[in-house]
Amino acid sequence: MRLSELGERGTIELFALVLGSCEMAEVGIGDDAAVLRMGDALIVVSCDMVREKTHLPREMTPEQAGSYAVNVNLSDLAAMGARPKALLFSFGLPADKDEEYVRRLATGIKRACDTHGVCVAGGDTKEHSEVVISGFALGIAERGYLTRSGARPGDVLCITGSVGSAAAGFYCLTRGIEHPDRENFLRAALEPQARVREGLLLAGRASACIDVSDGLAWSLHELARRSGAGFEVYEELLPCPEGVKEVAALAGVPEEEVVFHKGGDFELLFAADREVLPELIEEFKRRKLMPVTQIGRIVERGSWLVTEEGERRELPARGYDAFKSRF
Repeated sequence: MRLSELGERGTIELFALVLGSCEMAEVGIGDDAAVLRMGDALIVVSCDMVREKTHLPREMTPEQAGSYAVNVNLSDLAAMGARPKALLFSFGLPADKDEEYVRRLATGIKRACDTHGVCVAGGDTKEHSEVVISGFALGIAERGYLTRSGARPGDVLCITGSVGSAAAGFYCLTRGIEHPDRENFLRAALEPQARVREGLLLAGRASACIDVSDGLAWSLHELARRSGAGFEVYEELLPCPEGVKEVAALAGVPEEEVVFHKGGDFELLFAADREVLPELIEEFKRRKLMPVTQIGRIVERGSWLVTEEGERRELPARGYDAFKSRF
């Protein structure tokens, strides 16, 4: 079977089957990051790769590309509730890129690192036919860690921030759509921010958590699958800016496609005990973090979307897949 048929998740499962488990890993292959116990410390590590053809559109400045590479790696640590400490980067760069490009790329990386209080500890450089940035992030689990499993029927499903803005930004970019919120949507698409502070607050409070950058629908399915449960999500509760719906209409694509399947938002989807939620929401407000919105609940089985019209139907698990080159 070709990888275009197997898909990214099937490929990961194949690697996991052959490689087996790691003795020092409390959490191994298959989650947002790995958790390694080293003495009394819990080290959280993850890696992520971005490439010019799929992640870095030509409209993205070198500074934005550098920032994107930092945040895509730190978002995995955020989903685990870890405090990031350091990054390493390997760069594949075309030989015809000039010194100014590298300087601007490094500037974007440095600014993003300063925002999150981390540093770059090293890395590697090689010649490549396109820009490829492979990052390795290292963090510490100070108050325990979050995983994709652990959600229980009766838990509420919540998300930080809003959904759909990044996808709307890419539609504005690729289809030349003008909209009053265009600049905000472009910022969401080209300059996403890892929810590190939010993840730290969720550690020890949420029962399960996942980054939704590959799409909200896929993330809902993955969190439920890993928890051995199902979910029910309510369309009317989704924190989706009105402008997202307008951009979807202008692009001629279903609103559900933009909100649930296209991805790009670096928000955190999490499950939590219903009794914990009010205090958690207030704590997020007090610390001036991204708002938290309840969007559904964990159920025994099934993958249900309740539309604004009250229709209850199955939500497909489509999301971004690196090998299928589609959603």
